[in-house]
Amino acid sequence: MARPRRGRRGGGGVSQVRDTVTVMRARVCSKVGCAREAVSTLTYDYADRMAAVGPLGAAGDPHAHDLCAIHTERLSVPQGWVVVRHETLRT
Repeated sequence: MARPRRGRRGGGGVSQVRDTVTVMRARVCSKVGCAREAVSTLTYDYADRMAAVGPLGAAGDPHAHDLCAIHTERLSVPQGWVVVRHETLRT
């Protein structure tokens, strides 16, 4: 009877695991139905009626929303609010 082969499982090994983890860490747009890569972070200051858009912030902040390039450009806020855009986002 042949002994079962030992070695790589699934054929990918460490390299495949590393690639999968990298993909899982990629940040995507917070807009429902959008799977594009996030390029900016949106935060709100309700007291000052201000929305601030800047470079990607710390991951996991429940009060921040990551946006892709398209949704960053299309951002609109309620009447009477101000949008502050961080200059590094302008090209």
